[in-house]
Amino acid sequence: MEDISQYDDDLWDDFEDEDFEPPRITYQEAVERLQRLAGRRTDVTVEWDGKQKWDGRRWRDDARIVFTGAGGPRIRLRSAAQLHLMERLVGSAVPLPERHAVWYPQSGVITARLIGDFDQFHSALVRSLLPRQRRAADLEGPLGADLAGLLASTGAFRVSEEADGSGRSLRLVSVPPELSLLYNTRDGGGLSPSLELSGVSAPDAAEAQKALVAYGTSYLFGLAKAQGASLRLWDSGYRLGSRRGPSYSTKLRFPQRQYDAEPAELYGAGNAAGRHPVERWLKYYQVLEFYMPKAVAREMAVQGVAKQDQAQSPYARPQKTRSLGTEQNQLDAVINLAVTQAEVAGLLRDRDLFATLSDPAVIRHVETLADDGSGAPLPGSDYRAAISSRVYGIRNRIVHMKEGGGKKGTPLLGLHSREARDLAADLRLVRYLAEKTMEHWATALP
Repeated sequence: MEDISQYDDDLWDDFEDEDFEPPRITYQEAVERLQRLAGRRTDVTVEWDGKQKWDGRRWRDDARIVFTGAGGPRIRLRSAAQLHLMERLVGSAVPLPERHAVWYPQSGVITARLIGDFDQFHSALVRSLLPRQRRAADLEGPLGADLAGLLASTGAFRVSEEADGSGRSLRLVSVPPELSLLYNTRDGGGLSPSLELSGVSAPDAAEAQKALVAYGTSYLFGLAKAQGASLRLWDSGYRLGSRRGPSYSTKLRFPQRQYDAEPAELYGAGNAAGRHPVERWLKYYQVLEFYMPKAVAREMAVQGVAKQDQAQSPYARPQKTRSLGTEQNQLDAVINLAVTQAEVAGLLRDRDLFATLSDPAVIRHVETLADDGSGAPLPGSDYRAAISSRVYGIRNRIVHMKEGGGKKGTPLLGLHSREARDLAADLRLVRYLAEKTMEHWATALP
């Protein structure tokens, strides 16, 4: 199961004071020590005047450690017991917020947050420690403690560069408390991995981040090949659109109609939450593909033509490209038969859904739905042609693997791109179309 937990600015509110060791100095003394450390740098300030302020949730008098660079984190000092962690961050750390990483220039070490399938990673970790293990491992018991200890001490899957004498090495380690503190992440316990890149010599944070991405991405690809562990670096371009998933009727009735087996299986695969959003989207699209020959045959009969190329899209496409010999126009035919203008209008009354589908920044280089200027659908508008164009545009951005995206230079909608994580609204749309298409071509039960 993929861990894509989000970061919460108020995460430390969830922790009780007893989670920290009793402080040996006063809170004011801790703040003063951090202020002296921060005074040696130009990119860190410690904000504190000892007065309580309302933050929208409660009154606070906590000090804030602020890294002033672009996107720099702001850390709340909850207790003087955190001083040893804060001193390391303020004294020598350079945050790389775009990757939720931290760089220590003096030691040449970068530690970065990872996301991905942690279950696969745990299985690979068990195999590395117990090659003959055949049964599923109980990570809640002693073995889990041993694996957590391994990550915290020597790390796992270490590789090093010996040929050029650079001293660079990579390994997976448990999430260090400084990283959790810096970006307010729940580390998930000692079995949650982070990437450690050592031997980094860089003139500034931008170059350090480039090194992290270059070496880290290559290392994680090698790990996937060698161990089957699917992990990747965190990316700040996480989501722009709605995260809301599909709604379910929850009502199950005795079957009244018979559905085709192949698209029913594809539809079920699209519903599998464990699959990647891009893969789920494609499964729903394949349902629409399945019915393209039937939709074309229907349009040929209605239009009274004998050849597929003579039949035209039911929507107003450019005359030269309107033939049902092309997949885009075949998709037009499917959608035109499967849903009515009124049904689509009802779907688009969902404000979150329409807001995402009408925003060109969420999924780029595809058709967006025109609004009335206030963010609402145009009254009386038939959005089926625009929806067909959008669905086909996303299909092309996923399946066209040519470098640069093909003839028009449209970029690939990659598996781990921000746009892939923003597919929730388009998943709802294509799932709805798949449902309506299957219902349209359903037949009577025997």
